[in-house]
Amino acid sequence: MNMNGINDVYGLGELEAAGSASIEAHQRGHDLGEWGPTIVERMRIARCRLCGRLVWTVRPPGEETWRVGGNALNADCERGFRKRPES
Repeated sequence: MNMNGINDVYGLGELEAAGSASIEAHQRGHDLGEWGPTIVERMRIARCRLCGRLVWTVRPPGEETWRVGGNALNADCERGFRKRPES
């Protein structure tokens, strides 16, 4: 499991959400890449390097609690699942 990029996660709630999601994905065999900002600063995603499944953290507008989700939390890692051909 790679935690590169986690140092740019601000706030304890977001760090706890990212850590929880990383652990859960790792237990399913995923090797997450770097966490990166997406549409807005309140949402980040990480992609499994082996199968391409995603994990995300998000803090909805007006809320203080971070939420986690993604198909890497619901399925075991299957090499080649949705992996880009050039990867």
